Amino acid sequence: MRVVLDTNILISAFVFPGGTPETLFRAVLEGRIGLITSPALLAEFGRVLGAKFGWDPERAREAVALVARSAAIVRPTNTLHVVHDDPDDDRVLEAAMAGEAEAIVSGDRHLLRIRSWEGIEILRPAALLALLDAPRPRSPRPAPPTDA
Repeated sequence: MRVVLDTNILISAFVFPGGTPETLFRAVLEGRIGLITSPALLAEFGRVLGAKFGWDPERAREAVALVARSAAIVRPTNTLHVVHDDPDDDRVLEAAMAGEAEAIVSGDRHLLRIRSWEGIEILRPAALLALLDAPRPRSPRPAPPTDA
């Protein structure tokens, strides 16, 4: 499944380990989730780690580099104006569109209020985790040949 993890989810994964966001990022590292991001989202992630959480620049760069190595980095060509209450959230939609994401995972109320956009589901972290953990239907096995 190809997803965009909103900056708030990545921040939670790195700053508050042990929760669902960290579990989702570990699923990215294990290859269970295909992460999509963009230069704008990576820059925001690094900026928030430093400005809001006081990470030193080198530590923040290392976190951004880990996310970048683990993701498909897309360069959106469309500028969207969908989230009027918080236009910065449009960067998340742009990355999802450019990367043909199946879902956006966010804790942001403006995005969650939308629920789905252009066929892309907008989910809370626990909802994506439930999808990942749900049993998958098994394909039926062909019947063994019979000796007639």
